[in-house]
Amino acid sequence: MKNRRLICFLAALVLALSCLASASALSSSTLSIGSRGEEVRKLQQALIDLGYLKGKADGIFGKQTYQAVCSFQTVKKLTVDGLAGKKTQSILYDAASSSKADTAAKEDASAASAANPSSASASSSSSGTASSGNLFSGNYATLRLQDRGDRVKIMQQALIRLNYLSGNADGIFGNKTLDAVVAFQKASSLTADGLAGKKTLKALETADKNGTKKGSASAQVSSQEESASASSSSDSPVSSDTAAAGKNGSTIRLLHWYNDVKPTLSGGQQLLIYDPSTGISWTLKINSCGRHCDAEPLTAQDTENMLKAFGGENTWSQKGVYVRLPSGIWTIGSTHDMPHLNGTISDNNFNGHLCVHFLRDMSEAKQNDPNYGVSNQETIRALWKSLIGETLTN
Repeated sequence: MKNRRLICFLAALVLALSCLASASALSSSTLSIGSRGEEVRKLQQALIDLGYLKGKADGIFGKQTYQAVCSFQTVKKLTVDGLAGKKTQSILYDAASSSKADTAAKEDASAASAANPSSASASSSSSGTASSGNLFSGNYATLRLQDRGDRVKIMQQALIRLNYLSGNADGIFGNKTLDAVVAFQKASSLTADGLAGKKTLKALETADKNGTKKGSASAQVSSQEESASASSSSDSPVSSDTAAAGKNGSTIRLLHWYNDVKPTLSGGQQLLIYDPSTGISWTLKINSCGRHCDAEPLTAQDTENMLKAFGGENTWSQKGVYVRLPSGIWTIGSTHDMPHLNGTISDNNFNGHLCVHFLRDMSEAKQNDPNYGVSNQETIRALWKSLIGETLTN
């Protein structure tokens, strides 16, 4: 009897250890919110090196790391789930390795030029005009808002030479740089999404080599876009790249509030709102998230832009809009411009906050928000149908 109990105990122990080993293997291969340790630190450092994450690698997979992973997955056209699995990690580490190699090559070239001034002098004119047509040394990894480094600086220098960007090349991909990229993409008949991917960077190399400067009547940034850009700092997480949504439906995704959007948002983050009916955009600061998102205009200029989009009046009548999330993903939303209850910004000329609604199951909305909530869901579905032609059944 004792032997049978001992055998059963040992079998249970072996099974428990096996399950523990399997769980350990799973956690080490896929990193997600709550993960900790050296593998997370390595992941964070790669995201930092590529400009997707700011700060130090602390080995704790939190919201910022989650959002950085989502941004990377979006750029690389991977499944955007915030889970750093084997495929995401492999592509991430390859990209980080290529970025470091590119930086090292430039540093070596710089050191060689310093050691041989005559050689540097002889090559300066050709590199300044990109006569080789190879600005990026074959590295066409996508550059996007908030990226930093040598490749951003090289891109800025080319945009300055072609009259799409003014000022100095500081190596920081901010609002002005994004507007310049969008303007160049428009002039080059490329998807104007503000993402400087392979096609855009190659087109920029060709234009720089040929000296094809910005024309007086082509690809001008609208005055509305310029005013919206002026209301934000150069490295703000959102910008006035209205062309990213307004002209190209393929860049818009229909994301579910509870499943896709709400888990990625937190107070203090910013949303860029684009109204396709007027072409006007404005920036909101997130206050809180419940069944919808409570937010308020970031600046007085944003309040002015929003009011203009709503016909110069505060109203509860909602508009279907495109919303750029902090991750850089565009989705469908519905909002109004009626200030109510409390706000947190004292100088934005908006006394209170407003609501931004995102896609929810209609059955759930009818149960929990049978009036105004359902009305916003109908607005979202109408805009999606006008954009894609798809009728949502729930």
